[in-house]
Amino acid sequence: MLQCGMSETDITPWLGLEIPGYLSIRNATGVKDKLFAKAVVFCNNDQTTGIVAIDALDLEREDVLRIRARANYLTGIPMENIMVCLTHTHTGGPVVNCFVTKRNETYIDFLVNKAADAISLAYENLVPAKVGSGNGMVGHIAFNRRYVMQDGSVKTNPGRMNPLIVKPVGPIDPDVMIMKIQDANDKLIGAIINFACHLDVVGGSEYCADYAGELSKILKSVYGKDFCCIFLTGLSGNINHIDTKGTLSRSSHYKKMGEVLAGETIKTMPFITCCEDVLVGARSKLLNMPLRTVQEEDVQKARQLVAQGDDQSNEKIFAQELLVFCQYQSKTTNVEVQVLKVGDMVFTGFPGDVFVEFGLRIKQGAPNQAHFISSHANGRNGYIPVREAFSQGGYEVRTTRSNKLHHAAGDEITATALEMINYFQ
Repeated sequence: MLQCGMSETDITPWLGLEIPGYLSIRNATGVKDKLFAKAVVFCNNDQTTGIVAIDALDLEREDVLRIRARANYLTGIPMENIMVCLTHTHTGGPVVNCFVTKRNETYIDFLVNKAADAISLAYENLVPAKVGSGNGMVGHIAFNRRYVMQDGSVKTNPGRMNPLIVKPVGPIDPDVMIMKIQDANDKLIGAIINFACHLDVVGGSEYCADYAGELSKILKSVYGKDFCCIFLTGLSGNINHIDTKGTLSRSSHYKKMGEVLAGETIKTMPFITCCEDVLVGARSKLLNMPLRTVQEEDVQKARQLVAQGDDQSNEKIFAQELLVFCQYQSKTTNVEVQVLKVGDMVFTGFPGDVFVEFGLRIKQGAPNQAHFISSHANGRNGYIPVREAFSQGGYEVRTTRSNKLHHAAGDEITATALEMINYFQ
């Protein structure tokens, strides 16, 4: 019989710390809403797995391993059976060196402990349970942010009402995937929700879990304060909330997005049938991947730009990032691909800010599964675009300390994930 437990721990940082995600320094001045690490543990027979979703921008591989090691010490769950996901909120704590902002080791130590605690508490909360999946659809709040312009170029976020826009370069993924979790008496414990759109709606200098936090807040108001909503950010490296044909109030738009996703969840939940007789499985594979190659001409240009005074233009910041990348001693890096299975539901962890096309490829390659596909899982590898994006240009393909994997990385990760998914069939 399946057992499941869920929990959440408060990871809201103290004020004054830097908020990463932008090319300028933002020091936290307030809290719009609290940040959390939310965990779920599944157990059936001899197999136990766990997922923790953390309201933060990203996390380095070594910090992921620290969370796993502590969770393993507290619960005995094998480290390779634990998926560590970041929501990628751009209004979180200082967890990584990102452009001009720096990681705060004291806060990261706190976050590592609290994330592992969330897994441990979920483990302690294990009860006989039932699970089922549903598939909602929302196609009007997420947009492909890369556009073909009239001159044939491709631009990221070219601006609202820009008359030079021809069309978006690629698709979106409108799926709202929902796992419903009940106890043996059909009482709701919580849900896992997966949707593909960047969590960069709020901006500003106040901590906020973005639209995923609003989604959770609304569902708690409907299903009760003990209802746990875990949000997994889908593959959305080229997807955000900006409708170039419309207007937007940034201060409240994240609430609108949370309301839309909550409405779709509430509409779908009654039609989800839950089952207790499900198998639990886990597979993980490390890929040793080449880093990108950089032209010496580009390196020299970056050095010249960095040497020109103390101004911090965006181009100078990117030049500094390129030089940080060039200091890497190894020409390869280990990248983890992970798949967890709960009945006919598959949780796939992609280790970066991955383009939406790869998620759609997973769903097409294994159509008989309910797919929950998380970006920013188990390590930081920056943007992972489709190959053709590199010749098109745009923000996402620029080489930085984290945008480092070779051009075919997304294809290789997706092929590996599909191979592991098909292993369970």
